[in-house]
Amino acid sequence: MKISLKNKVIFVVVAISLLTTLCIGIMMVYSMVDESKRQVETYRATLTQDIEKQLKDQTESAVSVINYVYSLQQNGTLTEEQAKKEAADRVRAMRYDNGAGYFWIDTYDGVNVVLLGRPTEGKSRINSVDPNGTRFIEEMIKNGRKDGGGFTDLMFAKPGEDTPLPKRNYTVAFAPYQWVLGTGVWIDHIDAMVAQQEEEANAALWSGLMKMGAFVLVLQILFIFIGYVFANKIIQPIISVTDRLKVFATGDFRTASSDDARFDSNDEIGEMRQAMRTLQSSISTMMKKVMETAQQVTDSAGQLNDSASQSAEVSNSVANSMVNVAGNCSEQFTEIETANGQVETLGQHMMNFVNTIQHSSEVVQVTQEKAVAEAKTVDGAVEQMKLIQTSVTQSAAVITELGEESDRIGKIVDTISSIATQTNLLALNAAIEAARAGEHGRGFAVVADEVRKLAEQSSESAGEIAGLITSIQEKSQKAVAVMQEGVGRVEAGTKVVQDSGASFNEIAEMVRKVVEASQEMDNIVNALNENTKTIGGAIQTVAVKSSSVSSEAESVSAASEELTATMSEIESSSGVLAEMAKDMLKAVENFKMN
Repeated sequence: MKISLKNKVIFVVVAISLLTTLCIGIMMVYSMVDESKRQVETYRATLTQDIEKQLKDQTESAVSVINYVYSLQQNGTLTEEQAKKEAADRVRAMRYDNGAGYFWIDTYDGVNVVLLGRPTEGKSRINSVDPNGTRFIEEMIKNGRKDGGGFTDLMFAKPGEDTPLPKRNYTVAFAPYQWVLGTGVWIDHIDAMVAQQEEEANAALWSGLMKMGAFVLVLQILFIFIGYVFANKIIQPIISVTDRLKVFATGDFRTASSDDARFDSNDEIGEMRQAMRTLQSSISTMMKKVMETAQQVTDSAGQLNDSASQSAEVSNSVANSMVNVAGNCSEQFTEIETANGQVETLGQHMMNFVNTIQHSSEVVQVTQEKAVAEAKTVDGAVEQMKLIQTSVTQSAAVITELGEESDRIGKIVDTISSIATQTNLLALNAAIEAARAGEHGRGFAVVADEVRKLAEQSSESAGEIAGLITSIQEKSQKAVAVMQEGVGRVEAGTKVVQDSGASFNEIAEMVRKVVEASQEMDNIVNALNENTKTIGGAIQTVAVKSSSVSSEAESVSAASEELTATMSEIESSSGVLAEMAKDMLKAVENFKMN
């Protein structure tokens, strides 16, 4: 089924508006429902808070009564028992909410103290449970003993009724008497009030939904109307363009008087209409040129026939010339191949020469390194010989000084020997004098004899030292002579080593120059080898090009022959082309243009 563009545009506008409205409506419905629930919950919370505040206020009033009675006990007006009884009586008599509200008191152990004067007073009711199984007395005592008291929910029937209803209780502890004071109210009316509020909220919600549905319906109708108007505004220019294109399809490219300028605009549709006009003008111009070209083709077909005949003759002449060129190129190619072989042989010889030069350069390099190393060794030997010469000279000087010191020691020994001789004479004279003294000089004689013996020993030791000194002096003189001779030899050796070092340095310098010359020769030979390779490459290039020229000449000859045949075909085809040009003129004449 064909759907018009207008209907498509209307459908798109309506679909978008419907989808948008639907999304907004869903969000608004959700928001309205959520707001309704929130209002009901807020209303319930407000009612509950009001009841809890009422219970706390009433309980605090009862606690203030108990505190007053307790103050009387504290100042001694009442005993504890009297105060407890007075407080219980007063709490039992208290009422609120038009007499419907009352208070009860239980001990921490669950014994009832006050409960409207019922028989349960004075009895434990700690195990009491409601229909849900909640031990509500125990819960109220536990919550009441919390800081600030607490609330307890339970199910309990109203007076004179049997149906348990929800009841909310508030209890608070009075520590001096270990009492838990409490009161409570039934909250079934809250559920009724909340249910009524919920009905009202639902009614308001339904009313709002109805209003919103009506608004959405009106809005949707408005969107459909806008879509229809919008589609017409878009489609009418397109329909105008479509009609003109249908006219173009019949071959009529004349300017139409029905081209309505109302649909012109600055948007894409206006650009499309302008492009259509440009297309009309371009095709009209092109068809005119085609007619002129067809006429020119008809005229040129005859000229082409004449030119084809002349080209066939020229092609035959070119083919003959190319055969001669191919023969000459073949001979040149043979000579070039011979030259290329000679250049390759020369290149091989150059490579061998390069290898030899490089080997020689390596040997000379090693020789240079050894010469430099030997020169450094000789320099080290020269330095060592100089050190030896210095040491020998210093040793000779020391030995000379030793000889001089030996002479001084000899003189001292002579002095000691002289002193020993004199001491021996004195000891002898003392012995003689002791002998003369007789018995009185015997002890002195003994001393004189010991002194004589010491003098003889000193004389003998001095003689031995003198002999040693003499031997040392003789040997020192010989050592000095030997040292002097060694100094001379060391000087001569040092000179020889220095001369050897200079020779090695000269050798190293000459070897370095040989290395440089070898390297220079290596560079020259390498350059010559590269030039040889370049010549070989050039010869090979010439050979390839000569072969290519020969092949091309043969190809040109064959192409010339083919060209001759082609010219014959062109000559026959030009007649066919003239006939086709006439047919094209007839076809173009069917188009209508200004």
